[in-house]
Amino acid sequence: MNGRRWGIEGPPLEAYSRITNPERFEPLHPAALAHIERLQKCFDVERVEGYELDQELDRAALVRPSVKLIPGDPKAAPIVLGFTTFPSVVMRCGFLLLLAFPECGCDACDSTAESELQRLSEVIDDVTSGRFREAIRIPLFGDARQEWELWSSDRRSGGGVHRIARSRARALAGWGGRTFEWSPWPAR
Repeated sequence: MNGRRWGIEGPPLEAYSRITNPERFEPLHPAALAHIERLQKCFDVERVEGYELDQELDRAALVRPSVKLIPGDPKAAPIVLGFTTFPSVVMRCGFLLLLAFPECGCDACDSTAESELQRLSEVIDDVTSGRFREAIRIPLFGDARQEWELWSSDRRSGGGVHRIARSRARALAGWGGRTFEWSPWPAR
């Protein structure tokens, strides 16, 4: 939420539980498909389509098969895009990072299709440029953590830390290490 719509008082409480215009996000699907086409033209990637490409993405109500782009370099992060009935786009980057565009579509949010398309473009650019790292942290005691970070030379795109079960963290850590710095995608 960026505060432009509601002013200093913020949105009314009932706006948080109401979604009256999900159609404002309809441009996300064709724009994400256009990104996929562009990425296929510019980078050495394999395209795979299907409904069982990612268990977490498959939990969303998908309107079409998900698309996975696998770079020719195994050190470059794959991307999976799912297209939901909301309409939104869900995206897996690398092993762990799962993002939604929009993150929330309630009436209280200031998200627009344009702002979400900008955010989607920035994430794709960061991942394909190798400006993406993710990690699993398993301390001796306490909860394990999943961490991620995206960045560029002129801005920090984002990052996050999420607690995860120790058993899941141990299983995920088997992907080659506890910290993974992804490489840039190879050009065509």
